[in-house]
Amino acid sequence: MNAKLTARDERILAKCALCRWLTTTQIQRLYFPEASVNAVQKRLRKLTDAGYLRAHRENQMAEAVYAVGPKGKPVVEERGVEVVVTGEAPKQIEHLTGINAIRIALETSGLSLAYFFAHWQLANLGWTFPVIPDAVVGIGTPERQRFLVEYDRGTEPLKTILDKLRAYSQGITGFASDAVLLVIEENRSLDRLGLELRKESIQLPCLAAGLSEVEQTLREVIFVDLADGTRRQFLGPDL
Repeated sequence: MNAKLTARDERILAKCALCRWLTTTQIQRLYFPEASVNAVQKRLRKLTDAGYLRAHRENQMAEAVYAVGPKGKPVVEERGVEVVVTGEAPKQIEHLTGINAIRIALETSGLSLAYFFAHWQLANLGWTFPVIPDAVVGIGTPERQRFLVEYDRGTEPLKTILDKLRAYSQGITGFASDAVLLVIEENRSLDRLGLELRKESIQLPCLAAGLSEVEQTLREVIFVDLADGTRRQFLGPDL
């Protein structure tokens, strides 16, 4: 089946190459904000049938996710974006799509986003620190602020998060971070995590909020700074 690519289709392919996998909802938010889910699904199905995209669903109840397909690879590479077409979705697909949800929330927030590099991009950028964040972010405000991003699904021990935050607080050569942005699923206790941080006297600000809140209204979300218990909006003053 042939599908004539539109300029929007090419942007979708490039974004899928950058993000590796995107859900139907994420693609809709970025490229079809006024369209129905059914209309978006039809277009993505056409691109998939033509070989420009690949689709994957964990089960019948799960939302489909999309990556660049074999016919999409040369289209993307003409834009100077490298892409590897593999046969299977990663085992931790929920974690990957969660990181991309944070990326999209920032990109659509109206903030001056200077960069967003996910962990799979950092090696090519020369990241040498032994602890690898889920992403790093730069915001121009007008003075640039830099954030380490962690997405916590609550599937790992609390110690794992604490170990990473402890390492970040000691400083990272070549990346002076202003804070950690910790985005969580709702099954993680922020009170307990904050208590443990304060026990260890970790001073690096750690702004925490739920993923569903961040996805909906990032600029209005009230984050909790786990380092001292204060509350603030993203890039805003303490409340």
